[in-house]
Amino acid sequence: MTPRQQIFLISALAVVGFFGLRALPDTQCAFLHADHQPVVVDGVEFCGVNEEANFYSPKALQFPVELKIGLSEDGSKGELRLIKEDGLPYYAHEVAVSHTQKVHLHLRQIGGVRAYAHLHPVAADDGSWRFDVPVGLRGAALEAYVDFADARTSRVMLAQAQTKASIASSDFAAKPRNVIVAMDASTLKAGSSATLRVKLSGPEGKPLKLLPIMGSLGHAVVFSADRPLSGYAHMHPTLEGGEYAPNPTLSFRLRLPAPGTYDLWLNLNDGHEELLRTTLVVTP
Repeated sequence: MTPRQQIFLISALAVVGFFGLRALPDTQCAFLHADHQPVVVDGVEFCGVNEEANFYSPKALQFPVELKIGLSEDGSKGELRLIKEDGLPYYAHEVAVSHTQKVHLHLRQIGGVRAYAHLHPVAADDGSWRFDVPVGLRGAALEAYVDFADARTSRVMLAQAQTKASIASSDFAAKPRNVIVAMDASTLKAGSSATLRVKLSGPEGKPLKLLPIMGSLGHAVVFSADRPLSGYAHMHPTLEGGEYAPNPTLSFRLRLPAPGTYDLWLNLNDGHEELLRTTLVVTP
């Protein structure tokens, strides 16, 4: 390669890098949700009309943060560290509040009943973040995903890892009180922008009144049921009008991932927090 060609290549890479950095999202939800323009109604946040969530693999995107996570021997306690490129951990003052919490930890059982929990670790003075592991996940091999916002840049960071306690898995799954009656999708084609409408009911068909949870009427997470550690999507409802019906419907907008079978977990609050699961099958 001639000196002129080398100069041209270096210049081209610099230009691409410059515009690539400019294109990076600079809002707390922009990596998780495209065109983040939230709508706030009576203190409850809904996603904007042009907003859709994305399915991401944190490792594939190579965020400048490493998730280190460990569990106690009996699997009841956990501790994680968010390690920056300089080798130092993120301390509490370096993490911004996003959806009423600083760190969102998604723990999901690999295999078995594929149980799931959405947790919020508590910061310690040494740079670690500590949490209790729900009974249904103790002793299982786990996928761990975190999303949080850097307080200095306001940019969301994503990271993932695997962990396992030394005791055997119990495969315990608590029976939900409320019910997902149905989930309708505007499209199931991979790569398409889909609206997912999840219709809910209370116990034995009784009315269900949704209350805010983390500043929203619900949080949904999508995982692959086929391929461990392939990624996840973290979604919040879009305001369509059916959220306060006796049998409410929550609507989520998602850029559909690759073809396959996915678990959609819905985290809701009717006075008690609950997790409900349904299946999403994405077609070619």
